[in-house]
Amino acid sequence: MLPPWPSPATDAPPLLLLLDRRESQLQALVTPLGDLLDPGERQRLRQLRRQGDGERFLLGRGALRLILGGWLGCDPAGLVLGAGPQGKPELNFQQAVGQAKGGHPPQFNVSHSGDLILLGFHSRRPVGVDVEQRRPVPEWEGIAGRCLPPQESERIRALPEERRSDAFLAAWCLLEAGLKARGLGLFTGEPAGPGAGEDPHPDHWPLVLPEGYVGAAALA
Repeated sequence: MLPPWPSPATDAPPLLLLLDRRESQLQALVTPLGDLLDPGERQRLRQLRRQGDGERFLLGRGALRLILGGWLGCDPAGLVLGAGPQGKPELNFQQAVGQAKGGHPPQFNVSHSGDLILLGFHSRRPVGVDVEQRRPVPEWEGIAGRCLPPQESERIRALPEERRSDAFLAAWCLLEAGLKARGLGLFTGEPAGPGAGEDPHPDHWPLVLPEGYVGAAALA
């Protein structure tokens, strides 16, 4: 069953869909969803050597096509999905506008890590999502120094040592979701050093996810 079309209100939060590839019902969809991919996506899938990477990509892109096709009333396999300057997936504008409700094609984004695939949608505003599997990040201070504002690094450093990696990953998800919503790369577009996180940030939300994961969503 399709999720409802995202709310038309500009100030509405994004519509989020979380997939867990461990679920037997989702595993049963691997082959049907794979049949929806276009030649470029199939080539990219073949280039992913690790099974987990390929399965996450297939499920995320296949589910995205299935949902968008259902909403727009067209063949999911016939959707023309391209990529923005930083690789953010986007729908062919003319195709989308011609079939979207009210002339507004849905905005969307996809992220995956571990066993989870996170999809975000909005009817009008660019959306970004990010999910990360919890893990030790011993090099977090160096990354934070390059990518997070100084006050965020200090906040994480003040935590007990056993909580710092999780706190860093949560901050990282918020940063990534915001950049993806704006169609920016971490080291391109706008500077991403200290102070980058002080840009006027999109509306953003930390997410409550299954044990072992952190994530965030943002709207530009």
